[in-house]
Amino acid sequence: MRPKIDLQLKASIRLADAGNSFSYPLKIKNYNDLRIDTQTPRLLVVLDLPRERENWLTVSVDELIIRRAAYWKSLRGLPETDNSVSVTISIPKANIFDMNALAELMETSRQGSIT
Repeated sequence: MRPKIDLQLKASIRLADAGNSFSYPLKIKNYNDLRIDTQTPRLLVVLDLPRERENWLTVSVDELIIRRAAYWKSLRGLPETDNSVSVTISIPKANIFDMNALAELMETSRQGSIT
């Protein structure tokens, strides 16, 4: 079986530092879409951008540089909420979304074990 994951990509200049994690407000529709059990794992990936827009990225013929880091979280199996607008999600700082994480997530997807 070929591995596959679906990503909901977000970016923020205001990720709230909460010690070992970041807090991110996620709209209810996105929360509900990401928490349901699906055959293809769905992950939230949030890019922590610098506050100054001119520092977000640099593009040239040879490279694309996006500044700061992206973090991932699986919301699969999280409970329903009575909130009507948004839910604040806690994203572990250890969940950096880089090439190693992507390779590992693809492998765990192939095995059917992303939670």
